[in-house]
Amino acid sequence: MKIESVHQLLQVTAERYFTMQRGQWVFRGHSDVRHRLIPSVGRGGHTSRSTQKYKQSLFHAFKREAGSYLDPLPATEWEWLSAAQHHGLPTRLLDWSHNPLAALYFAVKEAPGSDGELFALNAPLKAPENCVGRSPFEMDRALKYYPNIVSPRIRAQEGLFVICPDPETPLDDALRSDWSLDKLLIPAKAKCRLRYELFRLGVHESSLFPDLDGLSARIKWQHTVRPLGKQSEP
Repeated sequence: MKIESVHQLLQVTAERYFTMQRGQWVFRGHSDVRHRLIPSVGRGGHTSRSTQKYKQSLFHAFKREAGSYLDPLPATEWEWLSAAQHHGLPTRLLDWSHNPLAALYFAVKEAPGSDGELFALNAPLKAPENCVGRSPFEMDRALKYYPNIVSPRIRAQEGLFVICPDPETPLDDALRSDWSLDKLLIPAKAKCRLRYELFRLGVHESSLFPDLDGLSARIKWQHTVRPLGKQSEP
């Protein structure tokens, strides 16, 4: 299915995704349809002796050196992993949102010449408490994980994570039998319109990134666009 307007997405969500309790369906957007559902630690190269060594080295170095920047300190490995993900360290976590409009924003904000993709994941179960008590590096199946709010961005984006036990395998290639995944195509030609519609609905850089960086990015972008009916005017 193609999504070419916010109205069209809202129709789909009302008929399919909002018929179940909040959180059963969660959403993620990719600006380029060629991007796979692979967490950041599974992408790209590294100089470690093995992928496992690479993952461990990243995480332990972050824990060792990040303490002076964090107050309070994360209490568990899950919280450390959430903080690392938030600050850009490659991890085995994939970001998702309860809000399909937030996910749509990430599908349209970049790569204007490429089709984007909106994912809807039906994952009824979140990580049970007994699993969160274990190390996230011991998980043998994908799990939804609801982090403590370590950043205003998580709250603004209505965010949660899916932890991937094998970060080098796309989530959709190893989907749990009790989960399902929808993929909605976002045509490149519709991205400009969709981003403007989202902006008028209050979904934009400064609402999803509630800090000075987000504010500056939104103001900069806002001064490059016109209302939809005037976008072809000189």
